[in-house]
Amino acid sequence: MKPDGKSAFDSRSWPPEEAEEALRAYGCRITQPRIAVLQALLELGGTVDAATLTERAQRLAPGIHEATVYRTVNTLTEVGIASHVHAGHGPSLVRLGGDRRLVAVCDRCGQVEAVPAEPIDALVDAMRSTSGFHLHPGHFALEGTCAACAD
Repeated sequence: MKPDGKSAFDSRSWPPEEAEEALRAYGCRITQPRIAVLQALLELGGTVDAATLTERAQRLAPGIHEATVYRTVNTLTEVGIASHVHAGHGPSLVRLGGDRRLVAVCDRCGQVEAVPAEPIDALVDAMRSTSGFHLHPGHFALEGTCAACAD
């Protein structure tokens, strides 16, 4: 929980160089791997696969093991700093906790890109008004083929 009482992590409040302060504000024990993983996540922004996050964290803290990155992501998810996105048969995806944007993942090359909000918002509104069903997009990625792979 953030100091202001909000549960969603607001990355705008925490630049990468203040990763330690963000961890402390969320009640996390301060360790070098946790600082490196959060700093990497803040630097990368958006939704990233675990391998990319691990690579960036290893640049910040050489020797950090991939398993440590996964455990740290789990801890960050438990306190609301990070969240995961299911991407079908693809790799694990992670992002900052307050990020609820929908993403698409290429089923050929694995590229991840943000989906424009307007069409998804229209679908959510249409479902609610026609059937009363309330969609919660963002926890699952859309799968398809990116423009480069489609050519």
